[in-house]
Amino acid sequence: MTTLLLLLVVVFLQTSGGAQSSGSQQTWQGYVTDTHCGTNCQITKDMAPDKKCIDRCVRKGSKYGLWVGHHVYVLEPQSKAAHYAAKDVSVTGTLDDETIHIDSIEPGKQAANLKPESN
Repeated sequence: MTTLLLLLVVVFLQTSGGAQSSGSQQTWQGYVTDTHCGTNCQITKDMAPDKKCIDRCVRKGSKYGLWVGHHVYVLEPQSKAAHYAAKDVSVTGTLDDETIHIDSIEPGKQAANLKPESN
């Protein structure tokens, strides 16, 4: 009985694609970081990833990624993500395994709500 139940679970996961792959459009909120340092990237006083660290890692071959919670997804195309390094963003696109294919990327709500200080 246990073997049959295990087999049914495996078949279900294979046919459903699991939680990692989805062809439907989704929106994620997070910081653009790099896949080398990921969530361990140097953090600024504002608790955002350090842009200099990200730029250095990307120059050495890392890819831009989206830091969401405790996970970093690869962002494609890289050219769309590059402009937002170390910034809070909202990304709309499709997830293919560990890669988000970007349809749109824009400053996140936190960044949009920031107003310049007046002296």
